[in-house]
Amino acid sequence: MSRVSKSFIAVMVFAGMFSCGSGRELDGRSPEGEGAALSSPRKRLPFVQLVDGRVLAAGGHDGTRTLSSCELFDPVSGTWSTTGSLRTARRNHAAAVLADGRVLVVGGAPAQLSGALASAELYDPATGGWMPVAPLSVPRIDPTVVTLADGRVLVVGGADVDQRLLRSAEWFEPATGTWHAAETSGWGHGGAQAAVVLLDGRVLFASGMQAELYEPSTGRWTKAGSAGGAAGTHRMGHTVTRLVDGRVLVVGGTTSRAAETAELYVPATGEWTLVAPLAMPREGHGALLTGDGDVLVVGGYHFASGTLASAERFEPVSGTWRPVNALQTPRQGAGLLRLPGDAVLVVGGFNDAVETLTSSERYVPGGE
Repeated sequence: MSRVSKSFIAVMVFAGMFSCGSGRELDGRSPEGEGAALSSPRKRLPFVQLVDGRVLAAGGHDGTRTLSSCELFDPVSGTWSTTGSLRTARRNHAAAVLADGRVLVVGGAPAQLSGALASAELYDPATGGWMPVAPLSVPRIDPTVVTLADGRVLVVGGADVDQRLLRSAEWFEPATGTWHAAETSGWGHGGAQAAVVLLDGRVLFASGMQAELYEPSTGRWTKAGSAGGAAGTHRMGHTVTRLVDGRVLVVGGTTSRAAETAELYVPATGEWTLVAPLAMPREGHGALLTGDGDVLVVGGYHFASGTLASAERFEPVSGTWRPVNALQTPRQGAGLLRLPGDAVLVVGGFNDAVETLTSSERYVPGGE
């Protein structure tokens, strides 16, 4: 109880500093307060935005059990509704949207207390149903997955059943429904927010100690800058976001050095540079590119403050951070998705007081 109380007090004090210290109202608001709730609490899952703007929540964990149930958020009505269930209950899995709008879900951990899944399945938004596809060659928990410019899906790293990082990689061909071995990366990678496709089609994987580039045309890996980047640290629990101009912003992480730093990668030069530090160090947060080209960073966790409600925006032109209004509910591991009209949906996750959350809320940039 004392840990929860201290964490809650620290979050409230920090939120008070953000809301009162500047002498002006902060950017962003949630006009409807807490948004429509999920039918089930969910964490440890990817929240996926479909081509038509709806959001798919597939599986995950409700704090007690691993889920096969799925639901959809409709941004027009602002409500969640049930859709077809996964064929296999899973948590800590990964997902990618295919060029034809279907969603590929791979790997993760099963309903049992231990284990790793190799199974994969496809969701069809038109029917709301799931169908099995060929399994991965290697079972993977928390792999990193990206859809390449040519439509293939690249699955890299993750962890095995003993939580050892994997270096193997493979790619999925949607036209044939088959998997093919890819060259092994030089370092272990993992996590849902740890890679981005660059403007030239290469993929930057920025996790662990050494960032790497994958070249789809050759299938080869190369190092992306020096080990540890500009911050000189290992990163997990961080976010990787591609900016409008093609640069990549990497924020936060589990080490004390990572949590308090942010850095930029420039693909043209292969160089990493530190930018202004975060106002609040964090890991397990969400990040996305807003309509005006800023990067919104929301929630997360810090060992001295517990789960965070604070949020801030990075302005690429000035290279600086500015605070925005805090979340209604502190949360880490939440889904963060951009909705029509530049609103942002923040959903699910967990915090110190509530093991797993059903609530969602909207952030509206520029709200008064």
